[in-house]
Amino acid sequence: MTKTLIIGGTGTVGGLVLAEAVRRGVDVRALVRDEKKASTLPGTVELVQGDLADRDAVRAALQGVEAAFYVSPHEENEVEIARIFGEEAQRAGVRLVFGGFHVEDQEQRAAMEEALPAYTSKLRLAAFLASTDTRPVMISITNFDQNDEVFREDVLAGRFPTPMHRDGVNRIDLRDVAVVVVNALTDPGFAAGSYQLVGPESLSGEDSARIWSEALGRPVRYTGDDPEWRRTFALRLPGRKLQDWISSFELLGSTPIPTDPADVENTARLLGRAPRSLRDYARDTAAAWR
Repeated sequence: MTKTLIIGGTGTVGGLVLAEAVRRGVDVRALVRDEKKASTLPGTVELVQGDLADRDAVRAALQGVEAAFYVSPHEENEVEIARIFGEEAQRAGVRLVFGGFHVEDQEQRAAMEEALPAYTSKLRLAAFLASTDTRPVMISITNFDQNDEVFREDVLAGRFPTPMHRDGVNRIDLRDVAVVVVNALTDPGFAAGSYQLVGPESLSGEDSARIWSEALGRPVRYTGDDPEWRRTFALRLPGRKLQDWISSFELLGSTPIPTDPADVENTARLLGRAPRSLRDYARDTAAAWR
């Protein structure tokens, strides 16, 4: 059985990847900074304590592993720690699967760095990981449905506070991302390269609020167009994560992300079924919240 290392196992993206891997009976190891925080992980998961900035800890975590999932944490030194991880994965002969934000074309990436300087470090760390000799699988993800859980109190109070362009932003359920990531981690025949995963449609803030209203059976109004939306974010998010989210939603509020039918078709091919909709996610999450 493939032994797999998962980074971010106590977070949103890595946590769902870890859960999917455990569900399938994969032999999972997680590198965690805080063992107390990781105490809620399934008992079958092997825990290795260490920091991504510590090369020796990363090297130890990769020992005996065949594939590893990497998602970048919200840290000031995110480029440096991604470089450490990529170099050590390459040295250990470990296949690398990345989930995040990647632009494969060099000219497009340079143009995006110039237009969106806040994304420069994320673009550069992904480009470095893609250049490693690890047969890398680079999975780019659009806006997560699970982001809404950060604002659970607001949504339950009847407010959907995250800015989204009126012409729509593609939204994806991370449970679908986890399925594809675990396929890549466990199938040696999964082709290296870049993959754009998407949800079935683009949704505006008003659309998202309406879907939550249907799922909860109570009114939810869109407040992401309120000039004070950053104050709501500051109540829910700490430190560098707050900065990253504000940068992301400034973009999502001002720029639509249309849904390419070819990307939906490719995502469905990788899943073996149609991708989940926000309605699917909101229905399941509203039931869990109850």
